[in-house]
Amino acid sequence: MPNDNAVKTAKVSDRRKLSFTTMAEILGDIEMLDAAVKDGKTISATGNWTPAQIIEHVLFFIDGSMDGFDFKAPLILRIFGKFARSQILNNPMKPGFKLPATMRMVIPNPKSTWPDAVSHALKAILRVEAGKYMSKPSPLLGKMAHQDWVKLHCRHAEMHLSFIRVE
Repeated sequence: MPNDNAVKTAKVSDRRKLSFTTMAEILGDIEMLDAAVKDGKTISATGNWTPAQIIEHVLFFIDGSMDGFDFKAPLILRIFGKFARSQILNNPMKPGFKLPATMRMVIPNPKSTWPDAVSHALKAILRVEAGKYMSKPSPLLGKMAHQDWVKLHCRHAEMHLSFIRVE
């Protein structure tokens, strides 16, 4: 049953403008947000997920790119991905994508906490920075080179982290 109170994320206009080229830049943004929290500032999200859920969702794919996924996107999305691969890797992602029911496992736990999400980000991204190669197939795009995973994670994190703001 759809949530009638859900924010239409494609229409959210007060998102941060982000541009990442490295995994370290993604971690740097998360650390900047965490520093704000530790300084007593409030962070919030302008979409449907909490800041912790947003980070956990991004990390789900970072972990999977190193450890593997136990699902594939529906065939129609994989076909789309094959033809839109360059667009997906090289251009900003647009919010508002509705996940098919078969991909609900990528929706983060609503009980995710900020400290746990930040700790997870530090561990996951430092694995990559320490040389862990991201080479597992993408559920959408299939076989991926490490550098393509970096691009994909940057685009994905830019879009999702843009919904988190410091107040």
